[in-house]
Amino acid sequence: MTRLLPLLALLLLASGASAQEVTGRVLDSETDAPIPGATVRVDGTARGAAADADGRFRLALQRGDTILLVTAIGYAPERVHVHGTQPLAIRLAPEATQFDGVTVEGEHTVAGAPSAPTRTPGTTEDLLGRLPGVNMIQRANFASEPVVRGYQGGQISLTIDGMPVYGACVDKMDPASSYVEPENLRAVSVSKGASDLASGSQIGGSVDLATQRPTFGAPLAMQAESGVESNGMARRVRGAASGSIGPLALRVSGSYRGSGDYAPGGGETIETSGYEKRNLAAAASLRLGRAHQLTAQLITDDAWLIGYPALLMDAVLAQARIGSLGYEGSAPGLHHLEAKLYANRVDHYMDDRNRNVLAREVMRGMYMPMGGYTEVVGAQAEGMTVFGATGLTLTADAHRLRQFGDMTMYSLYPGIRDMVLLNVGDVTALNGSLTLKAERPLADRLTVSASARVDGTARDVSLEAMRQLFERRTGSSDVARQRLVPSVNAMASYSLTLQTHLRLTLADAGRLPTVVEQYGHYVYNYVDGYFYTGDPDLKTERSRQIELGVAHAGSRIALEASAYAHQLSNIVVGLADRDVVAGLAGSTYRFRLYDNVDSGWMAGGEISALAPLGGGLEAVASVSAAYGQNTTLDEPLPMIPPVGGVLALRYDRRPLFAEVETRWALAQNRVSRFTYGERATDGFAVFALRTGWRPASGALSSLRLQAGVENVLDTFYQEHLAISDLAARGRSAYLTVGVDL
Repeated sequence: MTRLLPLLALLLLASGASAQEVTGRVLDSETDAPIPGATVRVDGTARGAAADADGRFRLALQRGDTILLVTAIGYAPERVHVHGTQPLAIRLAPEATQFDGVTVEGEHTVAGAPSAPTRTPGTTEDLLGRLPGVNMIQRANFASEPVVRGYQGGQISLTIDGMPVYGACVDKMDPASSYVEPENLRAVSVSKGASDLASGSQIGGSVDLATQRPTFGAPLAMQAESGVESNGMARRVRGAASGSIGPLALRVSGSYRGSGDYAPGGGETIETSGYEKRNLAAAASLRLGRAHQLTAQLITDDAWLIGYPALLMDAVLAQARIGSLGYEGSAPGLHHLEAKLYANRVDHYMDDRNRNVLAREVMRGMYMPMGGYTEVVGAQAEGMTVFGATGLTLTADAHRLRQFGDMTMYSLYPGIRDMVLLNVGDVTALNGSLTLKAERPLADRLTVSASARVDGTARDVSLEAMRQLFERRTGSSDVARQRLVPSVNAMASYSLTLQTHLRLTLADAGRLPTVVEQYGHYVYNYVDGYFYTGDPDLKTERSRQIELGVAHAGSRIALEASAYAHQLSNIVVGLADRDVVAGLAGSTYRFRLYDNVDSGWMAGGEISALAPLGGGLEAVASVSAAYGQNTTLDEPLPMIPPVGGVLALRYDRRPLFAEVETRWALAQNRVSRFTYGERATDGFAVFALRTGWRPASGALSSLRLQAGVENVLDTFYQEHLAISDLAARGRSAYLTVGVDL
């Protein structure tokens, strides 16, 4: 497969095209911000394309194609006349959607999976968990971690506005998805597999959360919303304000949400499962003429008193500060240029001094408060140009990551001294990447693209105590490591009919190991209950991939389906550390080392469909399946989500919105019993009723009401990806009131 990819890339640059092609960007008419996921179609047909995360699109035209219809959620549709071959700049006028509109981009082929939610749930994690192929690892009633097709952690890329944000908690209690609230969420871009190499160093997919930007040419506008839920007396208040003066536009938003202890279906309240959280975001844009714009953005997020009933301890503080200064415009020889300077810091502190440590199995009789931080400083740039019929996009990123974590151990037993344990000994990683993508039509119905990416890193440990530990582990006085990781992919898209498009993707991708996988020390893994130590000499985990996809956009049904198969090599796993505990049966002190096993595979697929029924009524459905096998150890890969999906009936005709939804999953019996002691889980089906009311005109047109009931039947169930069999929330009724000022 790898030998074919350079040949395809050469064909992109050398082959002639027999069809005219139109390229361009879809922008917000007030802010000039890109509109990811916007649909660009030939008017009167189903032939079209979706704008990527930067609003760019490329569409092959047939003879007689002169009018394009451009649409996006939250914007008024626009028809554009095509003339010549110059790139188009299409500007859409915003419509007032406030908190209830989100664009969900699937595989960069159409504007989102047909079954994707049309209303933003109460949290960003709730939204992500309802997308086809995306599941969430639940550790508490707070900050779930995204999983894409069974890939997780360092196997996927999780970014905010394209910026890497690394969690400070070595136990993964603070994924970056917890730092963007719905009032500041502009779009969600999900790529699966290695189809989008520019999204980060990954083999399983990426999730990017694009935040809101200021609006130009609009008067002062404000929105506010407040809501309450019955389960745990969860509550939230959020609002946003924006305005502009000449070339300057500003936007601010803020929210508070919190919850008491929640109750599972038919069960008693789970103690220490509440939390409190606030989020503030601000952005300012300055126009420097028509073609240039500067945007500064800042997010501050603070959460406290976070209960983790399934874990050994709770979080007393989770804090993030995320900032950037970006430029959008053009440069000589480039149709478009974006550049960004960014910095972020994440702090996380946990404590178990309110727990009964004498009753637990792991590290019995010992308090272990711990804390840590990550600091990132970096820069990104992306330029796009066109040579003949070939579009070229070059993306570069360079950043410095600094990570530290430690634990203080206080024993309740006499004679055992207090001690400080370093989990991550002040590691510095200099990471850089360069991605080149080429795309062009080869025939009237065939478009091909190829991408190549190289990741580089140089890492070292600053603290002498940690350096000595890894010197003993590696047998070398030099524990610094450097690495280059190449990745390539190729994609072909064929229009079978006006309504139906086929896609073939081939990829050979690798990923950088995480800092914890290389330099972590006694990091507790809640999946198997072992303490892990890193290996600076871990091999590069890689995946060879093939994927087939189909997208159909007809008058009676819109459908997307995909099937994939991945061959894995150098899989990162945990193997027994016999130097620490050699066959000590029944010991509560269990230790493992990060290591590689030779091979495995992943396979599965998704189907997502929408069928208009008329009169504002539509039916939607999705099914996702993933299977994984560790062929070296001859057992399933761990933490693979079961077959599951969503089935819903929606009515949406202003002023009324209504939805009946069931979310289901089959039992998961393919578990990693030997390596991780993973347990099987039962299947479930839970139902939800949701309604919304918003007048189209009149004195109450600024009012928004939403109400509903989640888990209507109060079903007791456990998600397979829930840590320590944590039960999911039971029945919860909610009411939300919003107003536009």
